[in-house]
Amino acid sequence: MELQKQPKKGKRILKKLGKTTFIVAVSLLTITVGAAGVGLGAVQAFTKDEKIRKKTDFEETLANFSSDSYVYFGDTDKTPVGKMHRKDSRELIKSSKEVSKHLLDALFATEDREFYQHSGFVPKAILRATWQSAIGMEDASGGSTLTQQLVKREILKNTEKSYQRKAKELIDANRIEKYYNKEEILVSYLNSVFLGNGANNKLLYGFKVGAYGLFNKDIDKLTLPEAAYLVGMVQSPNRYNPNNPAKEAEEAIKLGTKRMQLVLKNMLTVNKITQKEYDEAIKADISESFVSEEALKEEGGMENYPYIMTAVQKEAVDILKDIDKEKNPDRGWKDKQYNDYVRSGGLKIYTTIDKKMYDEMEKAASKIKYNSKSVKGRNGKLTEQIGAVMVDQKTGEVLSFVGGADFKKNQKDHAFAARNQPGSAMKPILAYGPALDKGIIGPSSIVVDEPLAKRGSGGYYDGNKGPISTTYALEWSKNVPAVKIYRSVLRKLGQGGLFDGYVKKMGIDIIQKDRAVDSLVLGGASFGYTVEEMTGAYSMFANDGVYNETHIIREIRDKDDKIIYQYKPNPVRVFETNTARQLTSMLRGVVTSGTGKIIGSGTGGYNVVGKTGTTTSEYDLWFVGYTPEVTMGVWSGYDYNAVGDKTLAKEAWVKLFKAAATARPDLIKKGSSFPSGTSRYVQYESGSPVETDTPSGTQTNPNTNTNTNTNNQKKEKQPQPSPQQPPRNNGQKPPGGDNINPDDPTKNQINFGDGGDNH
Repeated sequence: MELQKQPKKGKRILKKLGKTTFIVAVSLLTITVGAAGVGLGAVQAFTKDEKIRKKTDFEETLANFSSDSYVYFGDTDKTPVGKMHRKDSRELIKSSKEVSKHLLDALFATEDREFYQHSGFVPKAILRATWQSAIGMEDASGGSTLTQQLVKREILKNTEKSYQRKAKELIDANRIEKYYNKEEILVSYLNSVFLGNGANNKLLYGFKVGAYGLFNKDIDKLTLPEAAYLVGMVQSPNRYNPNNPAKEAEEAIKLGTKRMQLVLKNMLTVNKITQKEYDEAIKADISESFVSEEALKEEGGMENYPYIMTAVQKEAVDILKDIDKEKNPDRGWKDKQYNDYVRSGGLKIYTTIDKKMYDEMEKAASKIKYNSKSVKGRNGKLTEQIGAVMVDQKTGEVLSFVGGADFKKNQKDHAFAARNQPGSAMKPILAYGPALDKGIIGPSSIVVDEPLAKRGSGGYYDGNKGPISTTYALEWSKNVPAVKIYRSVLRKLGQGGLFDGYVKKMGIDIIQKDRAVDSLVLGGASFGYTVEEMTGAYSMFANDGVYNETHIIREIRDKDDKIIYQYKPNPVRVFETNTARQLTSMLRGVVTSGTGKIIGSGTGGYNVVGKTGTTTSEYDLWFVGYTPEVTMGVWSGYDYNAVGDKTLAKEAWVKLFKAAATARPDLIKKGSSFPSGTSRYVQYESGSPVETDTPSGTQTNPNTNTNTNTNNQKKEKQPQPSPQQPPRNNGQKPPGGDNINPDDPTKNQINFGDGGDNH
């Protein structure tokens, strides 16, 4: 058997020697070409897809990992939310003089003895390391210099073992040495090295953070054994880290101690420590030096305000991507690099969040009773969630929000990231608003609520009530009238006119395949929309038809305090002023007498308007509403398909709104009114509708009912038609047509069907 094994081992050695020959050849070629002043173009034959980096390329990358970024609330005092660290933590040193001499000596003795002599790499060291590896030598010496390690980790971000990657590493290491002095390279290395988990469960980047996260020490106060242990971890941080969740601490420390002893031996060999220092250090029980989790317990932004940090990071990344598309299209960063920069770029990010309002809304959200249930295909019980966003409609600033029921149990952001079907909350966006703006309907126009054929097969039926006003249809979220109005809007405007001319301007982008189906107006979208998007659209209604983009970040400054982003208002008029005021008046009836009556009764003293939304299967439930000052949307439901609590979204809206109003009574004022305007309302008198001029904010429709509405209205008890409502016209098609004049009371009854609806 031994005779059969020997050739295989020999082949492995030869194979590794082949790799050694290649690497040394590349090394020598690099040095030769560089010395000749020609540059590194010839080496590109090995790495034809690798660009020749200039100093600006290195500067951009090496300068962007630094100390934690900070996030601030939107108050005038710029109160800190906290550090923008999530799973990692980085803190810079600015000079190697800040570092323990023991750590520097250990580093040079073990990782790069010729650091101050080489030009990026040492061919003989590469040859020695490869030979040791080929013959299976235990504790083989490293062949990569500190410069090479820095390139592999921060420039290439690639640790694969391949000829191509090694060639790129050598090229860039040589070039970095041309652009930076040794001190700059050393400091960058000391700040970038990865050391695994700290006792506080944060990932450790840089020796400064490593000293704190493992030993609770300043980097200049490390003992000799502690410094040797940290340097030993560079080779394999997870293997030697006592906080590695996948390894027993005792086993990791045992392996790490053995590695520490090797580092100490290296230091003795190159005369960085005396025999006495070596003898004392090697006997030290390093296990007593590690800090406990309790001792490092700290509170920061991610601990106290995790949803804010998550939302800010998402928006900041989007902002930086947009800036690069315009100003730096060749940067070529991946998502990870943007996220790393936002968290660890030393940025100062100033938000729009009102601290008082946010704290009070979070407190209110924590007191809500959330249901839990088993969901098919999921393990354990799932907890029902909410997402809420409150916006200042005059600016688009997000004043506060609720990201979910409990971040510790569910980290999903239900305010800015989760997409859910909007249900009937889409009706004002797609049907009533554009139809009012184009004069297709008025608030008192009559639409026949009757069985309606779907395109294709089937039909819409939800307890049809015959001729009713558009205001009444909206108050009770009737499906057939909404579909008829939606079809009429599409006929008049076309898809481009509606979706690009109106809806996209509200901050909602509807994909092409959804645009032609009737169910869209009832909330049936392929992917759904975020609470932020829905709230932004309604904030346009509240702001007299002018849309301001919702945003959570006002300003971003870099590590040098230079402004790199500042929000610039770009108000877009979507509806005419009177259209928005008419729609507001119609939506007022939703909360005073319609499907959202629970909102009106729960917010007495405040002038609230809005719209409910419930999907057919009751998986997603909404209320999006506004006052003269603020707009807030609330969604409730489960992350996976399950029937939700019918009243949770509306009850949460009331509780969160009252919490916000309590926190900021100077902003959300009791008794405040919407701007006055003239709109027409239906009064049922003498058996026929009569249009009367009524001040904005009042409603005289007597048809009231406390039942809430869903898209599946077969399950709902609907109010019976008032005896004063107009008759069904004896089965005849009502007069009028698509070109109704809302100002002519003799032409305010209309059938919005496609020709076969009167059945």
